[in-house]
Amino acid sequence: MTNNIDELLKTALAPSAVPDERLNNQVLSAVKERKNMTNNLTNKRKIPATAIIAVCTLIFGSFTVLAARHYLTPSEIATEMKDDTLKAAFLSENALFINETQEIGGYRIILLGTVAGKNISDYLSTDGNGIVADDRIYTVVAIEHTDGTPMPDTSSDEYDMGAFYVSHYIRGLDPKKYSIMSMGGGSSAVVKDGVEYRIMEMDNIEMFADKGIYVGVSSGTFYDANAYIYDENTGVMTQNPDYDGVNALFELPIDKDKADPEAAKAYLEELENSWNTPDEPIEKDETDLAVDDFINNLTAENIDEYAVPIESTIMICIPDTNGIVNYEYVLEDGSGGTSRISINDVFPHGAANKLVINGYSYSEDGLEGLRIETMTLNEDGTVTFVVYKPIT
Repeated sequence: MTNNIDELLKTALAPSAVPDERLNNQVLSAVKERKNMTNNLTNKRKIPATAIIAVCTLIFGSFTVLAARHYLTPSEIATEMKDDTLKAAFLSENALFINETQEIGGYRIILLGTVAGKNISDYLSTDGNGIVADDRIYTVVAIEHTDGTPMPDTSSDEYDMGAFYVSHYIRGLDPKKYSIMSMGGGSSAVVKDGVEYRIMEMDNIEMFADKGIYVGVSSGTFYDANAYIYDENTGVMTQNPDYDGVNALFELPIDKDKADPEAAKAYLEELENSWNTPDEPIEKDETDLAVDDFINNLTAENIDEYAVPIESTIMICIPDTNGIVNYEYVLEDGSGGTSRISINDVFPHGAANKLVINGYSYSEDGLEGLRIETMTLNEDGTVTFVVYKPIT
C-alpha cells in the first residue's frame, strides 16, 4: 500500500461510473480475499486512519451508488419477464452493458445492454415451419418521459398512444428491408416505476459485427423511413434532424472479432429465400375446420349477425402520404396484433363505407377465441379499424 496519503485519498474519492452486477460481485470477492490475506500476514503494518477512511469510502460508496440507481438492470428486467434463462445470460460474462442515453422528442431513451447466444431464453420462438430459432440476440432499452410523467402501463388504454418501433439494423443493409420484423424478431415490454422497458429479440446478427450494428427506437409500430437517413453508397444510417418524433439511434459496441463474413453471407441468402418460400401447410384438426367454416361464410353484409365488435379496438387511422395505414391493438387478455397495410391493396377501387375482413386469429379455444380484424374506408379518406368476436 502506498505511503502517500494524499494520493490515496485522491484515488479513493475520485468519482466513478455505476458498476454493473458482475463488477459488484468481483469487488466483494476481492474484499474477502484481502481480508483472508490480512489475517494470514505475520508482519502486520499499521495503516493511517485517514487511509482507512478513504478505503472505506471507496468500498461503501459503491453500495451507496447502487442503492440510488434509477433503472432496472437487464437481468432484473428478464426477471420481470419471468425468463430465468435470459436472466442468467445477462449475468454472464457474455453480456454487454452500455447505459447510453439520448433525449429526443420529449423522451429519454437508454440503451441498457445486450447479450447473444444459443438457447439463452425460456421462450424460444419458432418459424412458420415449426423450426425453433435458438440462436438469438436480446437487447434491452428503457424509455421514459423527460418531464417525469410516468409511462402508461401496458394494460392501460393509453399505452398504444406512445408506440415505439425498436429494432437492430445492420450497416450496409437497407433498414426498410432488414429489421426486427423481417429477421425473425419481436419484443416484450414491461412498465416499472413509470419507466417502460423493452426486451427485443431477433436472429443473432453478431456475425455482422465488422460492418456495424445499430439499435433504433422510433415513433410508431413499424419502420418509418422518414425517421432515419440511409446512405445507399456508404451503408451508413443516421438520424433525420427534421423528423418530428422519436428517432434515437445507437451503435452497438459488439466486439468485431465476433464477425463471420461467410456465415453472414449464408444467413442473408437463407433469409431472402425464406421471404419467397411459403410456409409448410399445417394439418388442420376439428377446431381449425370449424373456424375455417365460420370465416368462409362470413361477409361484410352478415358479419353483424354472427359477430360483435370489441369496443376497445375501434380506432380511426389516417393513411400516410404513401397510403399506408399502421394500427395496433391490445385485448383484455393481453393478446393483440399490429399491421401495416396499403389502403390501395385493401380497397383497390376506393370503395368508401364498405367493410373488409382483413384477417383473423384464434387460439386452441377455436371460435371462443376467434378475433376478426376489419377495415372500412371512410369518405374523408380515413380508415376505421375494428376487431370482431363471434356471438356466443
